[in-house]
Amino acid sequence: MTVKELYDQIGGNYDEVIGRLFTDELVKRILEKFLDDTMCPDLVAAWERGDEEATFHAAHSAKGVCMNLAFTRLGTLASEITEALRPGNEGARANADVDALVKELAAEYDKVYSAVKEFLGK
Repeated sequence: MTVKELYDQIGGNYDEVIGRLFTDELVKRILEKFLDDTMCPDLVAAWERGDEEATFHAAHSAKGVCMNLAFTRLGTLASEITEALRPGNEGARANADVDALVKELAAEYDKVYSAVKEFLGK
């Protein structure tokens, strides 16, 4: 499988990540680091224990990492959670089903994580 095929499989944006990182080899090295990053599991754990502030911070970190890696769907979900929990943005919080977003993010993360792990032969 190529990096492009991996991105097609997970619904990422290959052209965007190559535009940022330039080579498949660099993308692979960054994907290795993604497997060690705990931002999405931390986000889910913070939400489950009722810590909205920690959930916000984990979502904000996840948004940055996922957008830089062009994990489009995962980054979008992290962004939606970030905005819903952003201090001073109570209107967004009232209109968002954060619990559903967190569950959707967890499922998407599992999909992406598993695909990346398989791709890298881990």
